Amino acid sequence: MSVLNVLLMLSFSVTAPFFNLPNVLYLTIPFLFAFGLPPYLNYKGYLNFSRYYFSIIPVVFLIGVCIHNSAELGDKYLLLTSAAIPLVLFKQKRIINIFFALNVLSFFIIMFYQSRFAPLVQIPPLIAGIYSVCSLLTVFLVIFFIIQYFRDDCEEYEHELEEKNREISQKNSEVHDSITYAKRLQEAIMPPEEEIHKSVTDSFILYKPKDIVAGDFYFAEQQGDYFFVAAADCTGHGVPGAMVSVVCSNALNRAVNELQLLKPGEILDKVREMVVETFKKSNHDVKDGMDISLCVINKKTFEIAWAGANNPLWYINNNEEELKEVTATKQPVGKSENYKSFTTHVFNLAKGAILYLFTDGYADQFGGPKGKKFKYKQLADLILANKNLPMREQGNLLERAFNSWKGNIEQVDDVCIIGLKL
Repeated sequence: MSVLNVLLMLSFSVTAPFFNLPNVLYLTIPFLFAFGLPPYLNYKGYLNFSRYYFSIIPVVFLIGVCIHNSAELGDKYLLLTSAAIPLVLFKQKRIINIFFALNVLSFFIIMFYQSRFAPLVQIPPLIAGIYSVCSLLTVFLVIFFIIQYFRDDCEEYEHELEEKNREISQKNSEVHDSITYAKRLQEAIMPPEEEIHKSVTDSFILYKPKDIVAGDFYFAEQQGDYFFVAAADCTGHGVPGAMVSVVCSNALNRAVNELQLLKPGEILDKVREMVVETFKKSNHDVKDGMDISLCVINKKTFEIAWAGANNPLWYINNNEEELKEVTATKQPVGKSENYKSFTTHVFNLAKGAILYLFTDGYADQFGGPKGKKFKYKQLADLILANKNLPMREQGNLLERAFNSWKGNIEQVDDVCIIGLKL
């Protein structure tokens, strides 16, 4: 834009003597150098000053031209071009608005002056026509330059945005593939449902992770006449929860298979010890752990030994209409203040009794007509109403009820419910 204005001043300076307009040189020669100054200022490192300078100097020039010429030449409309210059030079809206207001004010001042005073020089009609054409060309060139500038800037931004989108898409695909593979690894630490059905034929597992991987997991192990089963809820969900679940599941496996512990309270005490010891290696104060409902069933005598960390056990004895609850120890399996040993509850049930082990994800799900939590009371009523159905049908019914309650609302937590009929 500086070069364009310099060329215009040079052409006017050269042609003015031929048209007997020497007074024009008083404007064109000073502004020939004035318009040529910004590139030099940029070269010297005064870029910010140059921006302000080049936003003001065209306004000063046009005021001088409009005072010099008549109103019929329409010089004042060249302020349209000078008003657009700050759009290119500045990004701050406040500065752009100030310079725009300056151009508008200059326009009205010029209109007032030209309506009250005669021009300093009378320009011949032929010269006026040529001058008007040159002025229009200037307007078109400046507008073209500004549009091209923003178009190039927009195309560059779109290209950059496409590159960023491709990078994000690629990284998202890589992360998704990694998490999907992590799901396979997490599933490997949990027994197949068929293994549980072999130990307890009439049973179900409702397992619905909130994300691809989960903080909830279930555990099952057969040791002679004893069947160990648990529903566990580790801190968090998604990838962090899944990582904690690997640590807790490994500790649970060691307590049962390596240490051959039979009492669920002792198992949870040992698991807590292992989990705390594992996280103690970190430089950070890690307080992650799990809530769990752990049951040990003697399949010959139907004696039930159970211990829980924050999560209770529900059961229905054979031919009874009441859902009974065994309260859990109010502490997690992990680092906690005022730690106490987990309590083992031992009781006998008749054949045909039903056990329910679960985490809090089902009861905490928002939904229904008012977007409220499902809550344990409604879950207990649902279980009691369908207690005579085969266990797998109960599991399917619970899943349908959960999906219906949730509707379009996002699942808030992992869900794990295990039902066992002795």
